[in-house]
Amino acid sequence: MLRNLFFLLLFLQLLSAPSLALQKLDPVVLKAAVENSRRAEGGKLGDYALFDQDGKPFMLGEYFETGKPLVLSFIYTSCPEVCPTITSELKRAVDGAREKLGERFEVLTIGFDAANDTPERLKEYGKRFTGSFEGFRFAGGDAGTIERLLADAGFFHFRQDDGSFDHMDMVTTVRPDGTIYRQVYGIRSQPQNLAMRIDELVTGKAAVPGSLTLVERIKFFCYRYDPQSGKYVLDYPVFAGMALQALVIGAIIYAVWGRRIGRWLKRK
Repeated sequence: MLRNLFFLLLFLQLLSAPSLALQKLDPVVLKAAVENSRRAEGGKLGDYALFDQDGKPFMLGEYFETGKPLVLSFIYTSCPEVCPTITSELKRAVDGAREKLGERFEVLTIGFDAANDTPERLKEYGKRFTGSFEGFRFAGGDAGTIERLLADAGFFHFRQDDGSFDHMDMVTTVRPDGTIYRQVYGIRSQPQNLAMRIDELVTGKAAVPGSLTLVERIKFFCYRYDPQSGKYVLDYPVFAGMALQALVIGAIIYAVWGRRIGRWLKRK
């Protein structure tokens, strides 16, 4: 029961980001997208031939020889608003993590519109967020390679008739050996969650998949990293939002089953 309630809260959190262009997609599709992304956790990424913003070819597997965790994000360069906001918040989270951890992790952003995300466009896009591509790289590849990589990572995207995409607001954190550690959702609204996952991977305090308690999972959503104190502090807006969602769920449960619950309690 608690596990199901947490999943419902998580799903509502994704919807409120908003993580996808919800008006165009069936809720069943959205739920399947979330479940598929979660199933990717614990899987190992393949070795894919990519090119960076300078046109330099490289293999994704090169990152898994450095001994550093990898932060993997997904954008398309012609995106007018959502992707730039994702990258901006990603950069903010990365900068905060590097204040504490230094250069002990890598960041790679994948352009998933293979037909249009050329090195030139990736570089133009990347310059909006960083003056140096050291440790904060942008990459693309051919269509088949990109689709296989996205499938490995559990990243959902859907091309609309006008050439734009509906896609998840999701960042993937990867262990040094190429195994997916955790998906981080809603980076636009909660970049602090990414900083927490980076900290876990770099310091070696990463949790075993499936081992988090309900309290720890709630903490994952309700705390943010404060670079001034070097500690995680309660994120009151997020906490209040989750509390409101819980009240809404409680109201729905009461409206549907309230009388039945009342009769059951009277019999006790």
